[in-house]
Amino acid sequence: MAIQIILVMEADEQSRSDYIYISSILDLWYDFRVRSDIKISRVFMDGKGNYNKKKIVKKIDRAIKEYRNGDSHVVYCFDTDKFDSNPDDLRVLQEEQKYCDENGYDFVWFCHDIEEVFLGASVSKNKKTDKAKEYIVNNGVNKLDKGDFIAETISKKRSNLVKVLEKYLVKNN
Repeated sequence: MAIQIILVMEADEQSRSDYIYISSILDLWYDFRVRSDIKISRVFMDGKGNYNKKKIVKKIDRAIKEYRNGDSHVVYCFDTDKFDSNPDDLRVLQEEQKYCDENGYDFVWFCHDIEEVFLGASVSKNKKTDKAKEYIVNNGVNKLDKGDFIAETISKKRSNLVKVLEKYLVKNN
């Protein structure tokens, strides 16, 4: 059966840096670009705090409505920021998770941010796109430890991305 996975990411549509990283895993471990039974739709939040804004919800609803080949699954992707040392970041993370739970959406986290998980270090905002492009050129996905993407609990330089994707996709290796 065909499925659509709607990735809702913090990055802005111009940068697409989050999607650059995530799609590298989709390409390598799930062959999504050559499979006709998987559609990946992208929604860019243009910032962390926009996850529940009307324009984002409308984009998600439109993607679901336009896809008629099978089931749609919404996967929100968030950086945890400094949740472990900043009470405000922890509160925001808990609100994001609650929002996903209440709406039946999957909650993917990257601790502390997506660059830290994929590159091993945080990146300044003005260098995110360049670093993501470098990652692709340098074939960074082949240097990743798959174990870092199946984490059960939030811990530094880890994510639950693959754990969530495996609910819908079968890994090819």
